[in-house]
Amino acid sequence: MLFARLFVLLIGLSLAGCTSITRSPGTVRTTSIHVKRQAKPKPPKLKRLSNGRYRVQRKWVVSLNGKRWKVQKGYSSNGITAPSKLKRALGDGVDKPETWAAVFHDWLFTHPGISRTTADNLFHDLLIAYGVNPDKARLMHTTVSAYSLSKAFR
Repeated sequence: MLFARLFVLLIGLSLAGCTSITRSPGTVRTTSIHVKRQAKPKPPKLKRLSNGRYRVQRKWVVSLNGKRWKVQKGYSSNGITAPSKLKRALGDGVDKPETWAAVFHDWLFTHPGISRTTADNLFHDLLIAYGVNPDKARLMHTTVSAYSLSKAFR
């Protein structure tokens, strides 16, 4: 399991250098994702549980790409799926936008009809909307996309 995670991380890190970003006013553009700059969504009220998971403490409304998503109070997620040292380096915590986007990403999987690709792209879009550095957002997106691809081969 650890080997698989490290393999996916290495693939993601190597692929991150294969895409390009062209910045223009008002838009972040990557090879496959176009994100209009938009108002920063409100952060969730999260509680970190003793088992390391996060619980949404009150309804969380995410306005993103012209849609409104409502994450219900009580939803629980592990946040960023990675070894603890890497999680801390990426931004693990109730006050970290990377964790907020990871919780949202996990929540999207609870909805029928939302593909892994769509969830992965919305994860990236939310990172950007929360102001995460575009290079870091691209790296994280590439990594979750590689992980999603690895799930397809199981």
